[in-house]
Amino acid sequence: MTTRSPLTHLLLTGALLGGLLLTACAPTEEPEVGSSVTPQPSASAVPPVSPGGKPKPSMSGPVVPPPAKDGQVISVRGRVERVELEGGCTVLRADTGTTYQLMGGDPNIVKPGATVSIRGRLRDDVMTICQMGPVLEVISAQSS
Repeated sequence: MTTRSPLTHLLLTGALLGGLLLTACAPTEEPEVGSSVTPQPSASAVPPVSPGGKPKPSMSGPVVPPPAKDGQVISVRGRVERVELEGGCTVLRADTGTTYQLMGGDPNIVKPGATVSIRGRLRDDVMTICQMGPVLEVISAQSS
C-alpha cells in the first residue's frame, strides 16, 4: 500500500476541479464528426428592418455605433459631465449610450450640464488617467 503526500492530494484535487470547470464551460451541443458548422447570426445581432429599409429602433437599449478608427472624425450629441476622478475629467455622455472623454473645446460651450453637439477626432494615441471612454478631441462644439 502506498501513501500519498498532502501535496500530491492537492495537485490531484486541483486537476480534477480544473477538469470539472472546463467541462461545465464547454458548449452543450457538438457537431457530428465530418459535418460542417455554419455560424448563424443571433436575433439580437441583426437589427430589425422596417418596410422602408431603415432599421427599427430597438427597445432593448441604445443603438451602439460600430467602433470608430483612430483619427476618424465623428459627430456626436450628448450631455457634458465633470467626473471628479484623479483631478477631474470632462466627459460626454452621448445620446447613443457611449461615454467619451473630452479633450479641448471651448469651456464656455463644453461645460458640465450642457447638452452639446460635438464634432471631434477620436484619439487612441493619447493616454489618460481617467480612462472614462474613448478620447474625443473636440474640433467644434455647439449648444443643442
